[in-house]
Amino acid sequence: MNILLVAPEALPYCKSGGLGDFVWSYAKALVKEGQNVSVILPYYRTIKEKHPEISKIFDTFDFRMSWRTQGCGVYSIVNKGVNFYFTAMDEKFDRLQLYGYGDDNERFATFMMAVNTFITRHNNFDVVHCNDWQTAVLPLLLTYNPRKIKTVLTIHNPAFQGWALRGDLPYFFNLSTDYYDSGYCRMGDSFNFLKTGIMASDKINTVSVTHARELMNDHNSFGGIGCILDWCRHNDFSGIVNGLDTEIWNPATDKKIGENYDVESVISGKKMNRDAILHLLDMDTFFKGPLFSMVTRLSAQKGVDRVISVMPLLKKYDARMIVIGTGELENQFLYESLKYPEVYFVRRYDENLAHLLYAGSDFFLMPSYFEPCGTSQMISMRYGTLPIVSNVGGLNDTVHDLGEGDKADGFKFNNQDPQAFYSCFESACRFFYDSQPRLLAVQRNGMLGEYGWSKSAKKYLDLYRSITWK
Repeated sequence: MNILLVAPEALPYCKSGGLGDFVWSYAKALVKEGQNVSVILPYYRTIKEKHPEISKIFDTFDFRMSWRTQGCGVYSIVNKGVNFYFTAMDEKFDRLQLYGYGDDNERFATFMMAVNTFITRHNNFDVVHCNDWQTAVLPLLLTYNPRKIKTVLTIHNPAFQGWALRGDLPYFFNLSTDYYDSGYCRMGDSFNFLKTGIMASDKINTVSVTHARELMNDHNSFGGIGCILDWCRHNDFSGIVNGLDTEIWNPATDKKIGENYDVESVISGKKMNRDAILHLLDMDTFFKGPLFSMVTRLSAQKGVDRVISVMPLLKKYDARMIVIGTGELENQFLYESLKYPEVYFVRRYDENLAHLLYAGSDFFLMPSYFEPCGTSQMISMRYGTLPIVSNVGGLNDTVHDLGEGDKADGFKFNNQDPQAFYSCFESACRFFYDSQPRLLAVQRNGMLGEYGWSKSAKKYLDLYRSITWK
């Protein structure tokens, strides 16, 4: 099967969040399943600067957007069996960041129009798999393709949807405003990219079973996207949990940690990495209490307020907390963290330190209010670090609470109970001091879990076949 993954980011070339991990690890998994896989991305400045090996021009073409003509060059490279293509349009993508500009709607509309032209010129794909709002209008554009190429849209985060004006349908996409007037593309008083993709794609999915159920049952959050899924596309919507790139995230081979270890050497391995953390951050090397860590985007979604609420407990249980990340709440978090000497806040993303924290911490915090899938909880379990998570989305699907007996690999609390995280945090502290033998058993359960892409890749292939075999 010839599969084209369309995305705004993908490792190893560009990444802003979990989507970048998803595309790369999933593409490699499809190659292992014997599929012909291609990925197409915008040619960002960061790719240009950091990857000079991408020098081969694959194609050049012009396309129309309303009254104006846009030129596009397509670069290509093959990496681990995956065909990568990059659409070069410097006026739109030669910028410091991937996202966050006032004209993002037009930038990614231009990307979608370029990809549509690319597919028309190289019309050999069986499935075009789009990801998030930045690619969501493409399935509608492809309905005009004579081959009627089948499409799948994955919703990685429904909080981001792409909002535009009625007149942007012809201005960006050469499409009639009838799509807006009929309600097909409209949410409220705006043209909505994500809704368009939901309506136009052959199949839609999100990145965990629980999150799919949450969206279907919640008609009010995320601008009413769940209502559209439930009323209009419930027979074509499903959840498939993300996998983890186990080549990168493996404590036995990870070169970014202080000491490699496996399930048999987890006690000594984690101690060595814990010592490495304490030395690196100039913390008390004689500290013996529980070490909590968090690697996150500091936003309301991630439960930053919940983390702040448990800071007074650190002194009571002789515990320490290390948080690394940035985001809209970083100033508030910094202000609160300065009140507690037990909190160490690293106000940036540090890849090497992140790996070390997964390896050397006792507990990993993910008290998210919603989390479509998440990978940090899986990484922490693979490294023998017990995650503390809310029972939402992919967190609920991947973590087994202590109450689940022999399957336990972490802590899970009720997202609807405002006191539940506080109580769960206290329980983790007491568990550390009172239940060391079971702590080891739970660590080993997590390390032995199956987090790779094999099962999920097969589910995606089944999804593709359900629309291509008709």
